[in-house]
Amino acid sequence: MYRLDLDPAVADGMDAVGAEMVPGLVWAKTKNYSVMLKPAATEFPSFLEHIRSTIGDLKSDMTVKLPKRFKESVGKLLVLDPADVHIGKLCVESETGVRYDSQIAEHRLVEGCRMLIEKGVANGATSVLLVIGNDIAHIDTPKKTTTSGTPQDVDGTIFTIHRAAQVAYVRVITMALEMGLGVRVIFNPSNHDWVLGFTIAQFIRAWFHDHPNVDVSEYAVSERHRKYVRFGGNIMGFTHGDGAREVDLLPIMTSEVRPHMSEARHLYWYVHHYHHKIRKSLGVRSQSREKDHIGMTVIKSAAGSMEGDNCHIEYVRSPSAPDGWHDRNGYVGRQAVEAFVHCPFDGQDARFTEWF
Repeated sequence: MYRLDLDPAVADGMDAVGAEMVPGLVWAKTKNYSVMLKPAATEFPSFLEHIRSTIGDLKSDMTVKLPKRFKESVGKLLVLDPADVHIGKLCVESETGVRYDSQIAEHRLVEGCRMLIEKGVANGATSVLLVIGNDIAHIDTPKKTTTSGTPQDVDGTIFTIHRAAQVAYVRVITMALEMGLGVRVIFNPSNHDWVLGFTIAQFIRAWFHDHPNVDVSEYAVSERHRKYVRFGGNIMGFTHGDGAREVDLLPIMTSEVRPHMSEARHLYWYVHHYHHKIRKSLGVRSQSREKDHIGMTVIKSAAGSMEGDNCHIEYVRSPSAPDGWHDRNGYVGRQAVEAFVHCPFDGQDARFTEWF
């Protein structure tokens, strides 16, 4: 079987080996034939063309067309929680190794919050929940003592401390507004400044009482020790940390916000007072997840714990340095302010820390 236009010798050789191609190159020998045949270039595509067509076929087969990710119509909430600032605390560097006074306290509050707000906006936050109080002032009496009468090392007077706290909070709220965020304020009474902290909160409500983008309700700045905020599927409780026991926080929340429990999957407590990080989960699988120690933070994997399974309890770090008493007793650690981003559907999905 061969084409008629082939050389007879080539045709005989092809018949001998059973080939039917039209060769482009032939090597023929005599007797019993030793034939080498190379296909004509026009019969098959080049190797490069073959590779290109194969890749094209693979591309069309491997392309997966998925729908775009659902875009939430409700933005995220930045829980801005500058805790235990202690404006008026005096830390002398020669005694404690660090310096802290009213000016440093105010600077850390304002500039720390500025950085946290910027991080929150970059991660989808469209509104801010600013937590105020929580020992914003270091003392509560003209005699430079806490509410219960414990003497303190103090920088300034009760009046200068009061004014510094007012100015700092107004600056933080104004910054958030200038970045296009709505602001909601909530106040936690605390042990160092039970009275002074309350008056500062009332001042903030009066200052922004007619601002359309600032929500400071009577409940939010009341003397009630525990406060709650509902945000989508999140219920967040706020307390200073010197009151109810930690083990009771989950049942207390269940009781005090019972009408909302069936509609909220994500439960959180933000607690203060201890100045360092402790993070726990209570409920289905209770466990400790994170804790600050001297010189290190221990983070545990918390295997098997899903975000919506438990009530999460988070103690918030403080920007205030240890004074003489705390330094002598070894209560030292790195200072910081913190914020937390909450999605209305998925719970807390980001946490930010600004260190000092």
